[in-house]
Formats: sequence, structure tokens, C-alpha cells
Amino acid sequence: MICQCLLVLVIAHELSNRLCVADELPAGVTNTQNPADISLTPQQSLQKITVPKGFNVTLFAGEPDLRRPIAFDFDDRGRLWVVENYAHPVWDKDNQSDRVLIFEDTDNDGSFDTRKVFWDKGRYLSAIAVGHGGVWLGNTPELIFIADRNADDVPDGPPVTVLDGFQISSNNVLNNFHWGPDGWLYGAIGLAQKSKIGKPQSGDKQRTVMTRGLWRMDPLSHEFEVIADGMVNPWGADFNQYGDLFTTNTVIGHLWHIVPGMYCQRRATEGDYQYVYERIQSNANHLHWGGGAWTSSRESTELHSVAGGGHAHCGAMVYLGDNWPAKYRGALFTNNLHGNRVNSDVLVPHDSTYVAEHADDFLFGNDPWFRGLSIKYGPAGAVFVSDWHDFGECHDSDGSHRSSGRIYRISYGTPQPFQGNLQKMTNLELGELHVATNEWLVRHARRILHERHVAGQDMRDVQGLLTKQFELSSSSSVQRLRAMWTLKLVGGLSEQELVRQLSSEDEHVRRWAVRLLAEMGPTLSDTHAELAKLARSESKPTVRLALASAVQRFALEDRAPILSGLLSQDDHIDDRFLTLMIWYALEPMIELNRTAFLKYAKTSENPLLSQYVVRRAADAARPHLDDVVDTILGAPNGTIRKHMLRGLLSSITKHGAQPMPQAWKTMMAQVARDGTQNSQLLVAQLSTLFGDRQSIAALRALVDNDTLLIAKRVYALESLLQVPDAVTVELLHSLVQQGNAAGDSEGLRLAALQALINRNDETTPSVLLQKYAEYSDAAKQAAIDVLVTRQEYVKQMLTAMETDVIDKADISSFALQQLRSS
Repeated sequence: MICQCLLVLVIAHELSNRLCVADELPAGVTNTQNPADISLTPQQSLQKITVPKGFNVTLFAGEPDLRRPIAFDFDDRGRLWVVENYAHPVWDKDNQSDRVLIFEDTDNDGSFDTRKVFWDKGRYLSAIAVGHGGVWLGNTPELIFIADRNADDVPDGPPVTVLDGFQISSNNVLNNFHWGPDGWLYGAIGLAQKSKIGKPQSGDKQRTVMTRGLWRMDPLSHEFEVIADGMVNPWGADFNQYGDLFTTNTVIGHLWHIVPGMYCQRRATEGDYQYVYERIQSNANHLHWGGGAWTSSRESTELHSVAGGGHAHCGAMVYLGDNWPAKYRGALFTNNLHGNRVNSDVLVPHDSTYVAEHADDFLFGNDPWFRGLSIKYGPAGAVFVSDWHDFGECHDSDGSHRSSGRIYRISYGTPQPFQGNLQKMTNLELGELHVATNEWLVRHARRILHERHVAGQDMRDVQGLLTKQFELSSSSSVQRLRAMWTLKLVGGLSEQELVRQLSSEDEHVRRWAVRLLAEMGPTLSDTHAELAKLARSESKPTVRLALASAVQRFALEDRAPILSGLLSQDDHIDDRFLTLMIWYALEPMIELNRTAFLKYAKTSENPLLSQYVVRRAADAARPHLDDVVDTILGAPNGTIRKHMLRGLLSSITKHGAQPMPQAWKTMMAQVARDGTQNSQLLVAQLSTLFGDRQSIAALRALVDNDTLLIAKRVYALESLLQVPDAVTVELLHSLVQQGNAAGDSEGLRLAALQALINRNDETTPSVLLQKYAEYSDAAKQAAIDVLVTRQEYVKQMLTAMETDVIDKADISSFALQQLRSS
């Protein structure tokens, strides 16, 4: 009897831990926020939220039941698995405060009814995905897996480290795990420092180096690959109905269409790949802040509010549920951190990609504590938004409010309840879900079928069903793609069948056939030939983009036919996205055959590609430039030649003056005879870098010609500055004294002042001070930058300050720092 009573007490204690409604903060966790900063209660915050007419917002969970919700995911029963991160912003290798909770709303009223603690030993949790028999977690610096194969909501054992080597950071950490249509786990990281990612105990050669960008991992083999490099801190991603991936970002642009193998814009001072030359810009045609320095958007001003609230975005959702009105289907939603709201963009197809157009902001928190981090739609089509709920943000040092956090549910009308467990459905029932309106059901059904195929189940019945859906003439593109993706995951789509689909009438099927063939590694002898044939004949830019992305996976010796096919058409000339993707695939071809590589510059219809081919060849073979000049001489027209010259100038400017190539005199004569003024100026600039005295004299004449546009004079001056001893200090002195503050000479004066930092003499201070009062504010700052470069100059500047020639307010913080160091 005593043993039975003890057993009952133990069971009751365990249930209280796992089914409790609320609990205390984990041991050692405290609030460090100023106690005077007091947040609204969850119910008060709920009352402040505004959404469009017809929508209802409920508090799904809030403190004390939920705190610090940094990420969440749904399981196959529609329950929310939520990560609580108490550690931020302090990473400690021994920390065990972070948790994974499970919430369930059994009566569909928009508020949870049961709550369980699944795991409470997290070090620095920031991402979660449920599937393949357990839960995948970002636990910096590791990606871990906790198995729960019997689905009893109790870990089967300790966590297993799947990958490690992710860099440690407070804010730019592993985030946004989600399953792709290809069955892989996708995620992001936004750290400038290099991560060396691989399986535990693997050496450097087996690891993948990554900084900022998006990645994916095979949940079976744990193979890891980078799919897009760049941005600043991508924190949010989702797929649209065609399987196109979109991610949201902070600081610079806020939205990118992600294509494997792309290089996205990142901070100007960053970049690990010197031959990329140009990165793909944001797909959005707008900013969510009012312009100016991005740091200013942390301030709550009307200027920023009207634009969207701020530069920082967390979470991304392309709404494909079945509860909200049709007008919202396919739109992208993201949390705006500083704007305390949810932004919305409309994704409009454009050329090979999309343009994201500004739509009305969807949700306003109307509370400075509202910090949305994740946003997803669920099994009933309603949308869930997590609110970190802290007065500060990631760059503040005002402490952390660790005892608050909320998740809200946003529905339109009353959503149809979802009750059940997709894991209990048969294969055929899961296959039938592929025609559901709510994409959530389709995605979960696909993953479950993939799990069953991997486990060795007989999938022939569902293969047959999905094949019918795929081949049915009345099926939409979306329906075909749904069936296609799942067929590939359950062994129902062979390489031979994918090759056949390269001739499909559906462009989306063709482009996905291209991608799946490239990712599976073609083995049939005619696969590459069929891809090359498609590259020559394909008219749809979306399919050509898929080819440009896919060819990066092929060995260099297999790329040429496909690249030649892509370059044989001129439809990509005005499509910057497609042009750059072709360049990323083309650039490594120089390693295979330099002569063949240079031919692309003459055969391409695209001026930008011709420019980059020449630039790459010049970068690779300094000081041997003869074949580069011969290529430029063979340009098919003046426009292509002009761009080739630009490419050569970019290379030579970077590396400095070079010996004159053998055929350069011929180039000078040809361009002088039939070239445009721009081409002639490019040749003159290059000629100076090749040491041609006449060209140097000609550029000096341009600098001195006060009848020319200032831009051309500045251009000539900057070219001369690249040539040793071509610009004298006396010339620079004369340029800084010309004109007046409002005149046309301002740009030339600024260029000369910048040059005087490195080229000056003992008379320079008196020259600058003589005209200082007439200078613009920008010119005054540039002059001071010169005056703080030498100790003897500083003495004269201090005297000028004492006599009020220089106003003390003109001295910048940088100049003051220089003064102190001198």
C-alpha cells in the first residue's frame, strides 16, 4: 500500500510538471530590465491590437504560462511546440535555462487548454522544427535532435548533436527552421564571422564555411549546404505555392527571392567571394522605414511609421491557409520589430523572379513592448504570431524582461476546428490531402509520407494516386507541383521521368524538373544533353533561371553546353537577377579553359556578362593582358566593347598601373576613329594606367578644362590619381581653390581634398585655410580630415581655431580622435 501511494505521488508530481498551467522562472533566470519599465498585462495588450475588419485576435498563451517565445512550430496534431529563450543576450556554454513547451487548444477557442514542458535543458535555443520522429533545435553552436519516436511527449533520450560549428552570437544565430518541398530542413544564420559547419568530430575539410545566408540540411544523411550567401540577419522564410523561397532580413533591404547558388546584397564592407562582382539586390521596391541611416528607424517617428515602422524584420509567412479571405492568399507577412506591427507585401511575378510591392500593414500592436518574432498559419488556417514582449530590442543594453511573452491567434470569423492526428491517417488519405486548400495540410502530409518511405513502407498505392493528380490534364500548376514534390520523396519519380517532364507544357513543372534533376545528380547519358537542349529553346525566364541555378551543381566540363544555350538568347539582358545567376555559374569556367572563357565575352548578347568576363580574365592573369585586349578588339559592337573596357578598367584600377599590352596602340587608334565619347574616355583612363604620356597629358587637360561637366573632370582626376606621379600637389592646391561653395566646382574640390590626405606638402595648411570660410560643410569636413594627418598641420589648425577661422563645431568626433592621438 505504501509503495502504491508513493507511485501515485510520483505520477502526480510528473503530471503536474508536464500538464501544468504555469510555473516559475527557471532556476537562475532573473529580470534585468529597469523595474520602472512595466509592461501591459497580456489581456491589456490584446485589447490594444488592431487588425482589419472581420478578423479576430485571441490570446493563445501569455505569461506566466509562456515567456520569451523565440520560435515555434506545429506538430501533426496541430499543437504548438514553442521555444522559450531565457539566455538571450548572454551565451554561456553551461547554461540550461531554455525550454521547449507544447501547447494544445482542444476546444478551438483560440486559447490553449493544455501545456507541457517537453525539454528544459537548452543552452541558447533559437529555432525549432518538428518531424522525422522528434524535434530539431537550434542550440548555438549546434543543431540538435531530440527523438520522441513513440510520440508520448517525453524525450526518448538525451539530445543528439547533428551539426556543430555555428558561430556564437547574441542576435545573429541559427533561426527559422522549416521543411522545404524537397524534404530538406531549411534555416538561416546572420553572422559576419565564419562558421565552419559539419558533423561532430569532422575535420575542416569535411566542413562547410558559411557567414550570412540561408542553408539546408538533409534530415536523413545530415548533408549540409549553403543555398544563398549574403544579407545581414535573415530571420524569417517561407515558400509560396510554386515552391519559391522568400526570406526577410534586417538593416538593408527586407525581402529576397532565394534561388540556390545566389549571392545576395550584404554590407558594403563584407564579401568572401572576390569574383562575384555584383550581388543580387532585394526584390522589394520599397523600404519599411523612411530612408536615411538605417539606425534612425529604431526611433518611432511618423516618417518611419508611414513607410512600415523600421528596418528590422523577424519571421515570414506566405499565407496559403483557408481561413483568411482570398485577397490575402499568396501575400507575404513579416513582423516589423521597431514598428510593433505586421507588414504585408504582395509578390508580383516579374521576369524570372518577383517584385515585392508594399501592401497595407496588417496588424498594429499599438504597444512599444510588442516585438513579433514568428508568424505562421496553422491547420485551421488561422495565423499565430509570437510576441517576444520586451521594451528594448537587440541593440539596446537596458536589460532583459524575461518574465513576459505572448502568442496571439488571428482568425477571420470562426475557423473550422482541426481535431485529429495526421500520423494516424493512411497513405491514401494523406495523398488525398494534396488537394486541400490549406497548404499546411499538404506540407505535413508530404513529410509524413516521406518518413514512411524512408522507414521502408510500401508506397505503391499513394504513388499511383499522386501520379494521377500529377498527370491529370485539369490539374492546376499548384496541384501538379504538390504531387511532383511528394512523388520525388516517396520514390515515384525517376530520372527518366524527370527528363520527360522537361517537355511539359507547364513552365513550373519544367523548372522543377530541372532543379530536381540537378540535385539528384544525373546518371543517364542523355540528361545533360536534354538540359542543354532546353537551355537553347526555353522562352520562359523562370525556367531559364532554374537552369542558371542548376548548372552550378555540375562539373565544369559539363556546364558549357547549358551555358552556351542560356547565352544564345538575349531575353536576360534586362533581367538583372537572371544575368547575375548566369554569371555565378559562368565565372568558374575560367579554371577549365581561359581561351574558351574569353570567347563568352564576344558571343554573349549581354553587355554586363561581357564586362564581367573581361574583368575576371584580367583579374586572373595579371600582368598578362594581351589576350584580354585581343578579345576587346574583337567585340561584335560598340556597346559590348564599351562594357568590356569597363571590365578591364575595374580590374586595372584595383591592381594598379600595368605594362602596356602589345595591341593597346591598335585599341587606342580604333576607339579614336569610331568609338563613342564614353569609350574614348575609358581608353584614355586605361592608357594612363598603361603609362601612355599623351593620355596622361590629355586627362590633365580634361581636369583643367573648366568648360566641361564637373563629373567628367572628377572622372579624369580619379583616373590620374591611379598613376604614380601623374597628379602634383600644386594641381590639387589649385583645384581646392577654384569656384565657390555654391558653384559647379564643389565635386572637384571634394575629390581634390580627399587626394590631399595622401599627397600634400608644407604649404597645404595655408592653402586650405585661405579659402576655408568659403567652403561648404562637406568641404570643411574634408579639409579638417587633411589637417589632422600631420602634427605640424594640427598646430596650424589649432591656431586657426583660436582666431575663429575654424569653428570648433566643425570638428567631428573622428577628427577629435585624431587630434588626441597626435
